[in-house]
Amino acid sequence: MNDILKKFLFVSSIYLLAPTAGAFSLNDTIASGTQALSSANEVSAEAQQLLGLLEDQLGVTETQAVGGTSALLQLAKNDLGADAMSALTNQAPGLTSLLGAGGMSQGLLSGISSMNGVQSAFSALGMDSTMIQQFVPILMGFLGDQGVGSSLLGQLQSLWSPAS
Repeated sequence: MNDILKKFLFVSSIYLLAPTAGAFSLNDTIASGTQALSSANEVSAEAQQLLGLLEDQLGVTETQAVGGTSALLQLAKNDLGADAMSALTNQAPGLTSLLGAGGMSQGLLSGISSMNGVQSAFSALGMDSTMIQQFVPILMGFLGDQGVGSSLLGQLQSLWSPAS
């Protein structure tokens, strides 16, 4: 009996101490991206102003403000092209820091090429898709205040509007 108990304890301890094999999980990947977004983002004072507006008016966290804005800007970058993004970041240079927020997040966000991708990013940040249309007017107002031209604002508005 003593021998059986020893074997049982030995096998149990190996089983408990053995590292678990981590299978790929999209939730883990998203959590990593969210953690990267929240880890010491160094954004410009201009971008901090935008983030403060989002936090105050919508009651979102800084991580959600950074991630949501980054997702919308990444969609613009992928859809509008380099010339439009260059014009946008020339008028509002602080946005560049949001496009590159948190090294790993750049990789996760770079694939956003549709509003579905933006919705997925918002969902990963704990926000539902209705929050996108709450972000857009604040972001558009901020960009207008920064001197972004009406033509580019119109392109962004149509890009960020929900499909009818």
